[in-house]
Amino acid sequence: MEYKLRTAGNRNMGVAIIVLLFMTITAMALAWRIYGDNKELTDKLLNNRQTIIVPYGADTPFSFTGERGDARYLRLMALAWLNLRLNINSDNAQASHSMLIASACDGSEKELKPVLAQEAARVAGNSGSSVFYPKDLNVWTDKGVVDITGDLVLTYGLNAAEPVHKHYRLRTDTRNNRLCWSAFLEVADE
Repeated sequence: MEYKLRTAGNRNMGVAIIVLLFMTITAMALAWRIYGDNKELTDKLLNNRQTIIVPYGADTPFSFTGERGDARYLRLMALAWLNLRLNINSDNAQASHSMLIASACDGSEKELKPVLAQEAARVAGNSGSSVFYPKDLNVWTDKGVVDITGDLVLTYGLNAAEPVHKHYRLRTDTRNNRLCWSAFLEVADE
């Protein structure tokens, strides 16, 4: 009888040791995983370098990490630059285009200056105005590219022309710690 009790006690002790060993290994594995997750989150918090900017026409600041910003910020900046180029009249064309050129990356404004001069002369010479109505925006944050399509309405004097479908592509970059446009292209739709 005593032999059976001793054997049963040893067996129970062995099962208890195996269960406790399994629980210890599981606890150590979970502790290691929690340590790794905690270290990753702590590194993200300590190395979080956000840029906070209030873009043209916005009343709330945007924060982003990275070089160019998030899609909301790029969309707002592209619309602001498009507004400076296309929503003009004979009174504000020169000032709007000057602000647009000021936000260009170094060397990028050379290609756009003659086009802007033609647009300003055409609007100023005919007492005209132009208004762009955006319809579709596509943003690629990794490339810093914003595609905007919409209708451009030109008015000369009292005569308004039919809306013209336009497609513009803006490429943004960060240079000298500021966001600037490096390409402002009109894309021909097929």
